[in-house]
Amino acid sequence: MNARGVEVAEPAWCAPGLDSRVGRYPLAVEAPVMAMVDALVPGVSTLTRLARFYSLYWALAAFADERGLDVTECRTVLRRAEVGLAWVSLEHDERLLAHGADRVKSLRNKGKADAMAEVGRGSYSPREWGFWSQYGGPSSTIGTVVLDHGALRPGKHRCPDPVRRMYQPLFDVAARRPVLTEDIAQFRALALDVPATADLGPLGEVFTATDRTPHGPDGWNGDDRTRRSTLRVLARSVQSHPEAESWTSALRTCVAYGDTIDTDPVLRDEERAQAWRGVLLRHWSVGAWRRLWADLVEQVKGAAGSATRADLHDWISEEVQGSTVAGFLRGCPSTADANGHPLAAEEHVRAEGRSRVESDLAVLLLGARRLDQLTGKSLAAFLGRRPYGRGQFLDPNWIAHRRTEHEARPLAELARALVDDMLAQSRRVSLRKLRVDDRGGMTLFTKLHERNGRYFADISEGSGNVGLRIEQLGGMAHQLGLFHADDDARSITALGAQLLGLPS
Repeated sequence: MNARGVEVAEPAWCAPGLDSRVGRYPLAVEAPVMAMVDALVPGVSTLTRLARFYSLYWALAAFADERGLDVTECRTVLRRAEVGLAWVSLEHDERLLAHGADRVKSLRNKGKADAMAEVGRGSYSPREWGFWSQYGGPSSTIGTVVLDHGALRPGKHRCPDPVRRMYQPLFDVAARRPVLTEDIAQFRALALDVPATADLGPLGEVFTATDRTPHGPDGWNGDDRTRRSTLRVLARSVQSHPEAESWTSALRTCVAYGDTIDTDPVLRDEERAQAWRGVLLRHWSVGAWRRLWADLVEQVKGAAGSATRADLHDWISEEVQGSTVAGFLRGCPSTADANGHPLAAEEHVRAEGRSRVESDLAVLLLGARRLDQLTGKSLAAFLGRRPYGRGQFLDPNWIAHRRTEHEARPLAELARALVDDMLAQSRRVSLRKLRVDDRGGMTLFTKLHERNGRYFADISEGSGNVGLRIEQLGGMAHQLGLFHADDDARSITALGAQLLGLPS
């Protein structure tokens, strides 16, 4: 309290100049894999898991074009239709639930059904365009929808009449008013569990870029042919390994390792199988870096929220054995057989009972070893770029150089060097993402901060690997009737074999 009776709580000379927010991909090691996956699985994202939503927007684009809906009207119908689809799913589906079903259930139970489609945080989706935000780009890529001043319009593949009729009752209601409880019964045919709906056949032909469709072979572009190729590679992998526990494990077992992609009559003609080999092998290294970084940040967070570089060196030194780098590598499994075909070395080191840190160091070193064994498209995809030219921070070339420098030195010394590399790379990435607003305020995207030689962290890092979109692709192919899957095995259906040109 000053002499004039005014309370001064604290100095307030200026607004805070630096704000911190959680950043994604703190080491920027994911980009090569993500870019290759984006190229190899066009029209599918990590958030597109339901084929039904592709046909929803396909039919809505035709409806909006026919009615001449502007962007606001189109958004209104879209949001109401998504609510209707979620509501139907709650009533009738058991295996899968439509996007937004949980939120619709919550709002319905609270007696807020009338307003759940309105734009705002209290609705079924806080995003202005609901789940179109997830499916818009992929729908544009496969050619079912384009945007005209923000409104949905038909893409190069016109929506077939049976698919339009399938959604017509829902759109007729949504164009007039919000979907109500008494409407749900008439939309029963839109439930995800209903077999052989009118949209599955046309969508299956678009996804597989089948030449027998009205679009013909001239109607498919490079993205369409690439998606078809990836589906063929995945389907052939499932045929070869029906016992695999997931779509990704089937692909990895068949394509990443062994000589199958060189000897199989289907895969040897699919050059993208070679690219998938490189992506799958590089994926291991990305996962190792993400786990190492997550462990480092957790070490800082657990040490009363701060640690020095020396503390981190001590931590990682205690996590590894006392051999030299050369000796450590001699104890690791071989990455190739006598004929140069890749072996599943990374899987073996993860299952050998090593410490988590040792396993990740082994994976990184094995990835560097593959630089001398991969060739052509596999090597290019492994590097995420052309096989020649300048390397990137923390890529396999980086590890190869580190291995050469430390080959005769203790493994702990290499581990400490990699800690320094991660800290330096994290700083580079955060500074690259630094955002300065109009007032000069700065936002730094990072979970780890350095002040006067100490590192601080109060939030954990995620250690999960980036997605390959194979689970999403396999799941939707299953929904489209191309693949069959149960708890014990996976297989390709007669329809899948027919559309993809594979032996049944």
